[in-house]
Amino acid sequence: MAEEAIPVPIETPKPETPQANAWKFLPLLYLMQAIPVALVQELAPIVFKDLGVPNEPITRWTSLIAIPWSLQLLLGPLVDLNFTKRSWILNTQIPITIVMAILPLLLGVPYAFELSLGIMFLGAMMSALCNIATDGFVLLALKKEDQARFAGFMSTFYRLGRMFVVGLLVFLAGKFSQLHNEINLTAPSGTFFQLKDKSDFVFRDELTLTVVQGQIGSQDGLALEPPLNFSPTGTELLVTSTGEVRENGKAIGQINVAQLPSFAGKKEFRQKTAATALVAPPGPIGSGTAVAGSSRYGAWVKVMFVLAVLYGIGAFVNRRTVPKPAMDEFKEDTKGQTRFNLMQTGSIIVFCLSAYFSANAIVRILADMAWRLRDGKPDGPLKGWMLVDHPHMAGIQIPLSGIASEFLQLALCLTLALVSWTFVRKLLSGTPMGDAYSSYLRQSGIWAILAFLLFYRFGEAMVAKMSPLFLKDPQSLGGLGISNEQVGIVKGIIGVVGIVLGGIIGGRFVAKVGLKKAFWPLAIIMHVPNLLYLLAASVKLPMVMLGDSVNLTLGLIDFIDQFGYGFGYSGYMIFLMYIAQRGNFRTAHYAIGTGLGALFISVAGVLSGVLQAQFGYQGFFVWVIFLTIPGMISMLFLPYDDDAGKTAPAASS
Repeated sequence: MAEEAIPVPIETPKPETPQANAWKFLPLLYLMQAIPVALVQELAPIVFKDLGVPNEPITRWTSLIAIPWSLQLLLGPLVDLNFTKRSWILNTQIPITIVMAILPLLLGVPYAFELSLGIMFLGAMMSALCNIATDGFVLLALKKEDQARFAGFMSTFYRLGRMFVVGLLVFLAGKFSQLHNEINLTAPSGTFFQLKDKSDFVFRDELTLTVVQGQIGSQDGLALEPPLNFSPTGTELLVTSTGEVRENGKAIGQINVAQLPSFAGKKEFRQKTAATALVAPPGPIGSGTAVAGSSRYGAWVKVMFVLAVLYGIGAFVNRRTVPKPAMDEFKEDTKGQTRFNLMQTGSIIVFCLSAYFSANAIVRILADMAWRLRDGKPDGPLKGWMLVDHPHMAGIQIPLSGIASEFLQLALCLTLALVSWTFVRKLLSGTPMGDAYSSYLRQSGIWAILAFLLFYRFGEAMVAKMSPLFLKDPQSLGGLGISNEQVGIVKGIIGVVGIVLGGIIGGRFVAKVGLKKAFWPLAIIMHVPNLLYLLAASVKLPMVMLGDSVNLTLGLIDFIDQFGYGFGYSGYMIFLMYIAQRGNFRTAHYAIGTGLGALFISVAGVLSGVLQAQFGYQGFFVWVIFLTIPGMISMLFLPYDDDAGKTAPAASS
């Protein structure tokens, strides 16, 4: 699931807050708040997958560019101390709209992946600022009783925005990219035999070819073996009378049409064609041409352009509907406060990024050393840990060995981290933010709390990042090979319903029995559904379909998984509320906890791609289950304050 990371706003409203009609502005604000988050964290991996980007860079970089939402606490003073909340909302929605409009134009250019990541990172920064302003604005525009009354509606509209992006848009992209006028092949003097799952045969006099998730296969979803891929920008598929397959006039492969002797039975024929996917007995093969109504590239350009237009319309409507509360006062720059806030925030962000890339280099160096000591073979079982020579950075080749480039990255980033840390300590010293951080780290049980924040959601976060790619990857790569329409229904609708119901029921369960008694059932129900994805990766499950787009089997798996996540996540958030009440910086401590949790989720997303690339999907889901154990162990050492335990019902309501 995408990290909502809606922070507790910095300021507390005064009793005389004027009344505003929340229905005129609140639904659209929170629906739009979800769109950039879902675009970067959930939609972008699916788009990049369709455009042929490998899983590991997808998970690594989409997790990294999501960091601004993890650092919203650091951006809070900048929003709170300068200008009005309304102006922040309206003026940040403009660059977000521009980012969304530019993004589809970048998908077909050289270095599309790198350029798209850069522009989305800018959008994420603007979105984080907009989110902070939105949450603070609600406190200024609504009375206390209305804030409580509309809290559930804010979460609902946020999830509706996510459903629109991950459900409807993915579904439409799948519809737009379907091939029209599919190729019909006929063997006049015999029968086609298609190897299915490298073990069984399907007997046909005719065969229809289409494109399924970029791979050329049969109309009923069986792929060629070895696979033939149809590129994201392809618009025409041609099969000649000799069996040559061409894409936009360029040969990309050959369907085996070798002359075969007569055979006595299926067993003998299987032995002679053990490595063949499609075979035609003697006689000419049929030929045909299929023209795509829209390539995958074209489909995503249309969908993302629609998204930009709709977001822009919403931004225009907000200018007319968002009120001007009297308490939302214009704040001028006082004694260089804006400059100080920018320096403070910038230094912390630079430190976090440089520390991340330093840790990344250390991990990659250690992995390469492990490969050299235990394997050392380019095609061995640990080949995924080998550092390649002349690696690429931002699309530019580096003329160094793999190990030398990582040591160079480590030296540069570690130096930058140490320098920026010096500035961070100086800028935070003696400030309320510095006191908030130091008091948070000095509280009792801090190591258990940090371990809990790191590991409690680690396995589930890995599943959330990788499961859409697992659904889309072809069966030849260990995935399930379902269409974008099915992914949209499964992840964007069925899964969202599951997480909403899980959150509601989980919150009521905690309110009834208290967090300390409820935590273990919450954790177990959250993590056990991961076994279903392991089952789907290990065994070929029967796919029950409702029409052409609703995969009931995978829908049930994702519903159970997301229900468990919502159920267990409720306990996670309530515990952070308890911890935040242990000192004098309740708002800051709560934001620190949610920010650290979101940052660790980004780490889980990065690691998910590394593990899947090395061990495949089945091995990846085994690792997921293994990595849930530390979070369960950390729960044995969590501090449960007596006064916090007594407030369980109120905290969960």
